[in-house]
Amino acid sequence: MARKKLTEDVEKEAVRERLLKSALDIFNEKGYAATSVREIVEAAGVTKPALYYYFRSKEGIYMELFKEPFKLLEKMLNETVQEALSAQERIHHLFDSIFVLFTENLKTARLMYSIYYGPPQGAPFFDFEGDHLKVREVVGLIVKDGIKSGEFREVDPNVFMWALNGALNFVLEEQLCHRSPQIELKGLSRILDLIFDGLTNAKSKKKR
Repeated sequence: MARKKLTEDVEKEAVRERLLKSALDIFNEKGYAATSVREIVEAAGVTKPALYYYFRSKEGIYMELFKEPFKLLEKMLNETVQEALSAQERIHHLFDSIFVLFTENLKTARLMYSIYYGPPQGAPFFDFEGDHLKVREVVGLIVKDGIKSGEFREVDPNVFMWALNGALNFVLEEQLCHRSPQIELKGLSRILDLIFDGLTNAKSKKKR
């Protein structure tokens, strides 16, 4: 019985994943509003009741596409605030984690950008901006900690935060290009080190 239940659970998860993949592909290809439930289930090789069982509606499957990646982002941000590392190490670790999360979910990121920056598609509201602001908030807190501890020079923490987030956003958007990205994870690290080199306190540099 246990083996049978395990097999059923695996099959259910496979159906669920096929539906998510099909929905994501078609949303990116046609847009949210132009995509029908029929197209999603046909691409996934299942029936409409299967989609309704797992997600209840087209709106439900759309929201589910963003649920897990943004849940992981929230976890990263919360953990970074509590890490007992230097300010530079915390930012490097956070940005590395965000880069990996982004590149592992490129199709989801592409859909997010098209919804957030593109014309309205009638898609349900998802608080993309709230999470973007949370990243800014956490980076700003780390910068202020670094300035307070003497690791960074006395500069406007908001400008410092904008420089860091601007570098991150540029590198992430580079991954969305249809050609091979010119900046990878090591490139992001070098950009951060260049920013830090100009803003690290001279005394802290001597300690490294």
